[in-house]
Amino acid sequence: MTYKILLSGDGGQGIQLVSDMLAQAAFANGFNISQIPNYGLEQRGGVSLSFLVISDQEIAYPRFTKPDILLIMSEQARIRTEKNKNGNLILDVQDYNKKLEENNIFVKSYNIFFLGRLTKILEEKGVLKKEDVFNLLEKKLSTKMNWEENKKTWELAIRN
Repeated sequence: MTYKILLSGDGGQGIQLVSDMLAQAAFANGFNISQIPNYGLEQRGGVSLSFLVISDQEIAYPRFTKPDILLIMSEQARIRTEKNKNGNLILDVQDYNKKLEENNIFVKSYNIFFLGRLTKILEEKGVLKKEDVFNLLEKKLSTKMNWEENKKTWELAIRN
C-alpha cells in the first residue's frame, strides 16, 4: 500500500512541520518515506508545499500529481493545487472554519489541528500511531509559549 499526500498552505503555516512529523512517525512504524518540500517564495508570502509518499514497498519515484490525500490551508494553496484535486480525500481549512471557530482554535494552531486529523486518518490505515506523533510534537513544541493551546487543538482533532 502506498499513500501519496500533498500538504499545501502559505509559508509559515507549518506545512513542513506537519509533513516532518507524519514522515518520522510512519518511518518509525516500518514504512518507507519520500518527502519533498517545495518552499517557493514562502518567505515572501508564497505557497509552501510538501509531497509526502508513505509506502510499505520501495518508492521508485517520489513525485506525483494525483495525491490520495490533499491538505489545503489557504486560498493561495487552493489555487496552486487546483490541478491536484481528483476524487481524493481533501482536507480544506474552509470546511473546518466553523468547527475551529466554535472551539476557539487560533490560526497559529491550525497546523496542529490538521496534523491531528491526518494522524487519525493514517492511524486508521495502520500507517502510524497517534502516540508516536504526539511524542514528536511534544518534543518539538512543549517549550513554546502556546503549548497548552496546541495540546487542546491536538486533542480536538484526534477526537472528532
